[in-house]
Amino acid sequence: MLIRIEEAGTTEGWVVQMDAWCVKFRSYAEALAFVKRLEDRLNAPHPLPVSLNRAVTEPS
Repeated sequence: MLIRIEEAGTTEGWVVQMDAWCVKFRSYAEALAFVKRLEDRLNAPHPLPVSLNRAVTEPS
């Protein structure tokens, strides 16, 4: 995912762009805090889901 912070063109404030999706912020500090939290969550370990309907090991 491409994440970048840009100054808003016609209005005051900042925009965080995430691929085709964008979010507006009143200040650069708010935009930067959002990006840091988003990147922390994206980089966090994510365990693979385990189905409750399937056995974890196959019987021998």
